[in-house]
Amino acid sequence: MSQADETANRRGAGPIRPIALAMALVVALVLSAAGTLVLGGLTGTARAQDAAATQADGEELSVADVAELANPAVVTITILGEGFGGGDEGFPVGTGSGFIVDAAGHVVTNNHVVESADELSVQFFDGDTVAATVVGRDPFQDIAVLQLDLAEGQVVPGVLAFGDAESVRAGDQIVSIGSALGEFTNTVTEGTVGAVDRALDRLPNLLQHDAPIWPGNSGGPILNLEGEVVGVNVAGVGGARGGLDSTPAQLAFAIEIDIVEQLVDEILASGEVVWPFLGIVGRAVNDGHQIADVLDGGPAEEAGIEAEDVITAIDNQPIDGPNGLIDALARFDPGDTVSVTVDRNGEAQTLEVTLDERPAEAA
Repeated sequence: MSQADETANRRGAGPIRPIALAMALVVALVLSAAGTLVLGGLTGTARAQDAAATQADGEELSVADVAELANPAVVTITILGEGFGGGDEGFPVGTGSGFIVDAAGHVVTNNHVVESADELSVQFFDGDTVAATVVGRDPFQDIAVLQLDLAEGQVVPGVLAFGDAESVRAGDQIVSIGSALGEFTNTVTEGTVGAVDRALDRLPNLLQHDAPIWPGNSGGPILNLEGEVVGVNVAGVGGARGGLDSTPAQLAFAIEIDIVEQLVDEILASGEVVWPFLGIVGRAVNDGHQIADVLDGGPAEEAGIEAEDVITAIDNQPIDGPNGLIDALARFDPGDTVSVTVDRNGEAQTLEVTLDERPAEAA
């Protein structure tokens, strides 16, 4: 997969933050790294079959209809730990949102919701709760998969299907569902997609939208008017910072569903997500990806790539847009050798680079 802009500046009208709610301190959690083991899981095809009974079958629904369809599959995730001063375990210390994606009881959420969790409790729409464990996580793209601890014979209350990211356009109506402020479970809001293919801080592959979201909405779905998930809420700019401030984010961002589905399948199949690593720090520019620094001992340095080079293509795929480098590298695996075309002082050069595995600390 890919290399992020590791020094991209935060931008926007206010603070950028993940939107899980840390209940003990009432602050947003921060993105960080780690990986875990995995249980077996279903493929995208099997998930689609699971969701067939609740799918809208191409019919455009009202917002209320989408909410009624989706709510049984949208869950509230509570992180349990020690209370203030190291009290009893099982004390709620944070919360976020998620949604069920198959009959086996797998739940998709954000990595930053569960990355520090020792114990998890998942609450369904009807108030019932079950324990859950982390199946696997990807800190780079901020996705995690959980496994519900279902009793023998217990069935999931609902399943949501993934939509088609290619069909999502700026101006489309969407519906967001999640646990606003960590307390108001299955809160439904509506809005419009403002833009696609956004990048924010170190997060690529984002939809920008204006459906109101709050701390606690992290990991919850945004849906199209056919009841399909087209994104996973991950961050907001401005708005509530905690305490008694209940102002929603001024801008909201969700991970595009095509990358979510890819990562979920990879976690369920192999137990981890492995991204290739180029070993550069840079930013997207009009004519490619400009390199600010080349990391010592990394693949780029070994291949002779230099700071101030502008990467214009990888294996003849042009680099353009905020996710251009990421999209180009996503076709490859660690260990693959790729041709990297750079513009160096106005002259094109092509260098052979053998990609490495992205280290956790680079996430």
